[in-house]
Amino acid sequence: MDNKDKVVYVVSDMHLGPGWLPNGQLDPLEDFVSGEAFARFLDQIGQSREPVELVIAGDFLEYCQTVPAIGLASPQDDLGSTEDESLLRTRVIVGLEPRRSSGHAVVFQALRRFMMENHSVTIIAGNHDIDLLWKRVWALIFDTIYPPGAWCDLRRVAYSYTLGRGAQGRVFIEHGHEHDRANRFGDLMSQPFGLDRFGVRRLKRCWGTLFVDKVYNDLERERWFIDNVKPILRIVKLGLRHDFIFTAQALGLVMRFLLSSGLPPILGRAMATDEEYAAPNLDALAQEIADPDLARAIMLQLQDPEGRKALEMALEGMDMPPEVVLAGARDALRLDEPEAAEAQPMVLGSLRAGGDDLLLGGAPREDDYRMAARAVLESDPSLTTVIMGHTHTPINGFNDPLRLADGREGYFFNTGTWTQHLRDEAHRSYTWPELADPRNYTTSFTYVRLDPDGAGGYRPSLHSWAEESGER
Repeated sequence: MDNKDKVVYVVSDMHLGPGWLPNGQLDPLEDFVSGEAFARFLDQIGQSREPVELVIAGDFLEYCQTVPAIGLASPQDDLGSTEDESLLRTRVIVGLEPRRSSGHAVVFQALRRFMMENHSVTIIAGNHDIDLLWKRVWALIFDTIYPPGAWCDLRRVAYSYTLGRGAQGRVFIEHGHEHDRANRFGDLMSQPFGLDRFGVRRLKRCWGTLFVDKVYNDLERERWFIDNVKPILRIVKLGLRHDFIFTAQALGLVMRFLLSSGLPPILGRAMATDEEYAAPNLDALAQEIADPDLARAIMLQLQDPEGRKALEMALEGMDMPPEVVLAGARDALRLDEPEAAEAQPMVLGSLRAGGDDLLLGGAPREDDYRMAARAVLESDPSLTTVIMGHTHTPINGFNDPLRLADGREGYFFNTGTWTQHLRDEAHRSYTWPELADPRNYTTSFTYVRLDPDGAGGYRPSLHSWAEESGER
């Protein structure tokens, strides 16, 4: 077997962030707590006598929730951190800033051991770790992982990675965020930098990252679990019934963010890249909130005096008076319609998949991703499989093959995530207290294995390290 025919393991969406605080408590913005399990996974697959390759297909590192003050410091919305700021965040994640937090040294040590056994590592940049495209950031990651003198490869890929050399059976791998309107950069990661109005070079910032920087980080500090349930509308609806004040304040922050930074692409507006974003007036904002469930959620909170007060507090400091904001939202969202004011039971199983699925990347059917995979497969007859991550939802491509225009059959796989998610979510509903209970969460550690087919192609298969090893 030559190097082109090695077995390949594909994982994604680990989201390594700051780790544990000096007092021993987990940082409230940390989503990855499975470093030891990942190290054992690498030790297991690294026992192969033949070289293997690990592909991390995006969002390996979680930059916007590491030293979050950096995300608030940029002078304009469409640009994020400088190289020095991204480098500081990287030092935290790899464990070089213990006075701030622990980072994840155990993961990087395991990757280094893996490479010492003559195995290769390829890292694809995602929307949460576009910082890897800075030269000095990658140099630090490279020096942390690569053992000097190793005969294997450590690669950084800006957008996509293709495996195979045969006439068919080749595999195309990308993170997938470019097919998510709220998290795309629009240039396939080919031009990741821009100059702010002071001439300082910064990373481009997509709308989803801006939302995390300005809103979501503050919310997750209060309710750790909101980043583990997709789509976000589920949290909004359950929260309004069971944690009203917190959720009302959260929606107030979202409204304030929309008014100051522009509507998300899912509602028809994209963040400008070459000019300042003009804040829309409230009437235009409310009219474009087309999702009836989100509209109803805002209507219900405006009817409650405590919810109205929470919104007023969240909107303090706006250029327009809070009462104007609230009155405009109530009128534009048709609060006075009787059928709109009726409260309905809210359980996770009853919610449909709405436009907010794209807001933070959680889409059950992933229609846009499947369409993108189809386009990739039809552009090159030698490709048979497309693999993405991003949505945290594992997909076995053999369960729903893509029928291509030329009569071929293609396969779309998703690697899922190595972060926590709700147990048995497809078969039951959860109450708000249950969402806050860590015992209702699990980890699947899903990955795609690519086995050589002997003809320059690969046979994909979806696996769960949690099931194989018994770890959760």
